[in-house]
Amino acid sequence: MNSYLLLLTPLASLFQVGSTLPTEGTVKIQKLPTIPLNETVYWAELQASRQSSAITKRDSCYSSTPYTQSDMDALISSLQSDGQTDYLPATSSTGWLLGTALVCTYNNYIFDNTHVTHWEIGWGAGYVKGECCPSESQNPQCSGGSCTGQGDSGLNVIIATQNSALAC
Repeated sequence: MNSYLLLLTPLASLFQVGSTLPTEGTVKIQKLPTIPLNETVYWAELQASRQSSAITKRDSCYSSTPYTQSDMDALISSLQSDGQTDYLPATSSTGWLLGTALVCTYNNYIFDNTHVTHWEIGWGAGYVKGECCPSESQNPQCSGGSCTGQGDSGLNVIIATQNSALAC
């Protein structure tokens, strides 16, 4: 009888470990640190476009480095359901990522700070998806884009979606 007990003891510890693993439905998003706007890829692209004489649209779609749309769907759902707000100081950016999907929020104002709700960030990401991404049944990948959202003070912020391999 004792020998059976010795054989079952390692099995019991395996079942304990297995029961503490996260469930398949668990979504873990990661917040990126708030950084100065002039340290972002967005700022470099903005400065380059200002030096050219090209006119740019307010909302735009990107064409490189796609992300998986299901990752963006999960990120949007998580952001819109958590009820949180991000503080976005003047000339700064912050972002959220999940898997291959990244949502960046930019405050271009020099002197004005604002707060942006996660619901608004998720709305912007969903808007970009609707405007820029093909049907998931046709193509599960999307390159993303950007749109204008609003902070709680009424300030316009830029909300951009892109692959998480790229920095905000």
